[in-house]
Amino acid sequence: STDSICPFCYVGKRRIEEAIRRSSHLPLSFNIKFAPFLLDPTLPDSPGENKRERYQRRFGGADKVAAMEKAMFERGQACDPPIRFSYDGNVAQTTDSHRIIEKALELKGEEGQLALVERCVSRSSSPLSSSPTLGLALELIGPRIPRSLFKTYFEESGDPGSHELLARDAVSTGIFASVDEAKAFLASDELLASVQAGIKKAQLRGISGVPFTIVNDKYGISGAQETETFMEVFKKIAKGELEA
Repeated sequence: STDSICPFCYVGKRRIEEAIRRSSHLPLSFNIKFAPFLLDPTLPDSPGENKRERYQRRFGGADKVAAMEKAMFERGQACDPPIRFSYDGNVAQTTDSHRIIEKALELKGEEGQLALVERCVSRSSSPLSSSPTLGLALELIGPRIPRSLFKTYFEESGDPGSHELLARDAVSTGIFASVDEAKAFLASDELLASVQAGIKKAQLRGISGVPFTIVNDKYGISGAQETETFMEVFKKIAKGELEA
């Protein structure tokens, strides 16, 4: 499970991708699918409110938020490729973001969904796939495409609930043919029930925070764990120490 405003989800996604690249020698194939979660259901709809001001109220003042920003920026810089976190701009309700992520999966499959969230290639890149001997499905409960939801919010300070930005990114990544088509989808209630069901499913599983990665619908990994943690799970599955 993941949320479009969770910085640890961005870091966790990059670490999973790195783990996949470094596990290319294993007899595994990988598929990534994103599942919805609302980190803060009380957020207002777009245009939302100033990110820093809300975080200062929620997390204990300006000094604590400044320390959080510094730590997250350092985590982002350690990723491959680096994430340049920005805490400028507004934060808003993310239900429509989840709806368009679900629509990407419906229209373009897992690759389309990953492209919309954030499809990237590392500096020492190899494809996010390996020998198709044993399938491995990871549910993230992401040449570089120019626009993506994660980049727009986390690095460009875009409003995560803005229909203008969501539509722009969906067209840029080939999910919709036109901005008007994307906006018409966003203006509807299509896939709202599916997103709400996905959030409820996460809650029933006991998930209270994100990122939360579920491997093959069996093994749960909480938080943006280090790359080596994911690699160890992959190795155990490949060796038969964990059931595939």
